[in-house]
Amino acid sequence: MDSFQHIPVLLSEVLNFFESLKVENSLFLDGTVGEGGHSFAILEKFPNSKVIALDRDLEMLERARRRLFPFSNRVFFFHKNFSEFQKEDLFSLGFSQLNGILLDFGISTYHIRSSGRGFSFQKNENLDMRLSETSIPVSYILNTYSEKELEKIFLEYGEENWSRKIAKKIVEFRKQKKIQTTMDLNKIVEDSIPKKFWPPKVHPSFRIYQALRIKSNSELEHIQRAFLNLPFLLSKNGILLAISFHSLEDRIVKQSTKQLAKTNRFVTLTKKPVQPQNLEILQNPASRSARLRAIMAVE
Repeated sequence: MDSFQHIPVLLSEVLNFFESLKVENSLFLDGTVGEGGHSFAILEKFPNSKVIALDRDLEMLERARRRLFPFSNRVFFFHKNFSEFQKEDLFSLGFSQLNGILLDFGISTYHIRSSGRGFSFQKNENLDMRLSETSIPVSYILNTYSEKELEKIFLEYGEENWSRKIAKKIVEFRKQKKIQTTMDLNKIVEDSIPKKFWPPKVHPSFRIYQALRIKSNSELEHIQRAFLNLPFLLSKNGILLAISFHSLEDRIVKQSTKQLAKTNRFVTLTKKPVQPQNLEILQNPASRSARLRAIMAVE
């Protein structure tokens, strides 16, 4: 029996936006289906709707397939990144347009707790962090990239103030032995940042993990690419929702939606990003950094 760990964030807000569509037979795209939490709720709330479920991570796609089994006649699964979904994929299913698109850029709780791929600084695991076969193993990045390249990754993708010192320590460390595990990385970061500068309540390496995961999986590039294509698959009055979990993602969404609004083919539905209510944060602390932005196609 599967134990699904991930709690979908901003769920009531997502459902409220999609309820405003008022389309009897809506077709939704869940761009990162994960463990299927958002899709399950959408299929349950809109009994005449269908969902196209995508995930670049085959393991997550299989978990979603099991969770969404009660709705199997209304779900279509694709093993691909949301940035790769094209009009031809819609045509292959006999559709021409989407009524709603949901892009949730966060990784799953399952990835952190149970995947064994080194996403968490709290577990002693091999450093991998790949979400697909085209991703770069984090251990490869740490053991082969130059000091300058590493510093750039930590600064740009982790916004880490100690990037230079950490990059230097990594290069020193790997001269003695290969960097293979999360504990190796934790030790390097601990030795690089004076204890008085450690953040409260979290390990000082958390920004480094974020940066390496983003680099490994080209996450920001995929978000940029998605906004060049997916919004144009929406029907008139169709809605795209994007949920970000850190400022780098949210910045791309904000800039992309602003550019789309300038074309007069789309309007922005969220002047400011929608954030979780206090009750949701209390029930699911992982939701605290979530930010939702929405746009609607007007022609």
